[in-house]
Amino acid sequence: MGVPPRRGRPGPGRGEGRALDMAQYARGAAAVAVIRLRNPPVNALSLTVLQALEDGLKRADADPSVKAVMICGENGKFSAGADIRGFSSLKRHGIALGPIISLIERSEKPVVAAIEGIALGGGLEVALGCHYRIAHVKARMGFPEVTIGLLPGAEGTQRLPRLIGIPAALDIITTGRHIPATESLKLGLVDEVVEENTVEAAICLANKVIGLGTMGRGIVTSLVKANIPVVALEQDLEYLNMGRKAVMLLLEHEAMKMEQGTQTLDFHNPAHLHFTVDFDLLYDVDLVIEAVFENMALKKEIFHKLSRICKPGAFLCTNTSALNIDEIASATSRPQQVIGTHFFSPAHVMRLLEIIYGHNTSPTTIATAMQLAKVLKKVGVVVGNCFGFVGNRMMFPYVQQAVFLVEEGSRPEAVDQVLEDFGFKIGPFQMSDLAGLDVGWRSRKGQGLTGASLPPGTPARQRHGHRYSPLPDLLCENGRFGQKTGKGWYQYEKAGGRTAKPDPWLHNFLSQYRDTHHINTRFIDQEEILERCLFSLINEGFDILAEGIASGPEHLDVIYINGYGWPKHRGGPMFYASTIGLPHILAKLQKYSEAHPDVPRLQPSVLLKKLVAMGNPPLKEWMSYLSGLSNKL
Repeated sequence: MGVPPRRGRPGPGRGEGRALDMAQYARGAAAVAVIRLRNPPVNALSLTVLQALEDGLKRADADPSVKAVMICGENGKFSAGADIRGFSSLKRHGIALGPIISLIERSEKPVVAAIEGIALGGGLEVALGCHYRIAHVKARMGFPEVTIGLLPGAEGTQRLPRLIGIPAALDIITTGRHIPATESLKLGLVDEVVEENTVEAAICLANKVIGLGTMGRGIVTSLVKANIPVVALEQDLEYLNMGRKAVMLLLEHEAMKMEQGTQTLDFHNPAHLHFTVDFDLLYDVDLVIEAVFENMALKKEIFHKLSRICKPGAFLCTNTSALNIDEIASATSRPQQVIGTHFFSPAHVMRLLEIIYGHNTSPTTIATAMQLAKVLKKVGVVVGNCFGFVGNRMMFPYVQQAVFLVEEGSRPEAVDQVLEDFGFKIGPFQMSDLAGLDVGWRSRKGQGLTGASLPPGTPARQRHGHRYSPLPDLLCENGRFGQKTGKGWYQYEKAGGRTAKPDPWLHNFLSQYRDTHHINTRFIDQEEILERCLFSLINEGFDILAEGIASGPEHLDVIYINGYGWPKHRGGPMFYASTIGLPHILAKLQKYSEAHPDVPRLQPSVLLKKLVAMGNPPLKEWMSYLSGLSNKL
């Protein structure tokens, strides 16, 4: 809770007028609730303002027409924090900042903070409770209350480290310094910095419920190319027009390519492609493909609405790379018609379509999704419902081993080179830099694997009794998010650059890291790099087969060749395993597992051990050694 300057500031109830403005900013069929803090000159969080903020949040939550919330401050200032003279009366009035911030955080509707001027103390804590933060380039943030002997009292000491890591958070909390917006962006404290129209930018982000983002545009293009009539839905007219232009450019490009052959592409006919912001126009479609970002609450809200609007026989598809299909289906009255359709970006180019069935998904729904893949000229692979499905689940131990190898003495460029020599177009570290290290970092913070939610005394390199590497977390804490910041596992010519170069800073950092954790640096040869990365990926594939998530090893191979850059001449990971021999893979995994007993993903799969015991049968016979699998494949 910050301490705003006292000179010229009216006391509680004096000069505030209305403590808070609340309005709805309508965009298309939805609306954003705009909550504007008012207590001049610095919008201090007095008791009156806190009460008004709580009331405003509850009103927005209860209003079905409100789809998102934006919080800002009056007169170009967010908030300088709590009114110090209200401290003594907080308990008497029953109003506290902490529970109100928790109310913001728990909201199922996206809440965005538009930070202008200052967000200090309790003002910054309010912003931390929001789901997203946009700041003006001249804005400043911090916890100055330490200068008068106070610490952030509304859980800022917990939320800030979760967001930006412990070292950076400790600096901000203990020094009381004001952080400029550009540094806040680098730290990950804010999601975006703008030079003007901060409030408008926040409203746009808050309204960003459905539609034609990068994935949506690619899916629409794929459908039109297949001569399937499409109703393309967006949230508001501005985004609809942007999406329309982007889709038309894609289609014009595709049409030019098709004209070189014998086909033509008719995409100007509204009967073939209709753009709209009216959700109700979906009432008569046969199939819906939802393509919003990976947020479970948002997807469930959309599927609940689709279940009410779409005709009873319509199939409901979700484009997700990891989320639980059954939980999404639970928001509908027709779970048997819900299925996952995991497109790969760019959707109009990539051939793979991972089709994920849930517990209640009907065979007819699965068959329909497969038929859709064929019509789109994509390679459809049906898999079961688990975290990461097949492709991403197998990728996790591959990347994990790469990081462990760097811990033990290798370098990112050495690991990448070995795997590129094997045939991958890009190694795991360049791939991480391209995707953004902050993506995984946020996920790990959400899982409680890093950040302030870790129990005190947790070993730096162990989680739940298993080996853990904090290296990726430490890079993020240093603002190294990959290509987007110009530095990650590699260094780049500039932020957003594409040319990766080995980074002397990182090499020195790794050396210090190993010294700190008493890791004896050793030479790691190419064979070990290749085997630990590839065999752990293959081992996960055997577990997937044993669990009935995929119906056969060839399905895993198709997924990896068509969606994950596995070198085609190697025949896919499971085929590759069969060519080098399962006994060889088992022996190597046992060797590495004995050397690293705290890494469960190196422990050989039960199915792998069984197949070796049965005499290393050919790949086409593997599934015959499994019985009682419960799946719909």
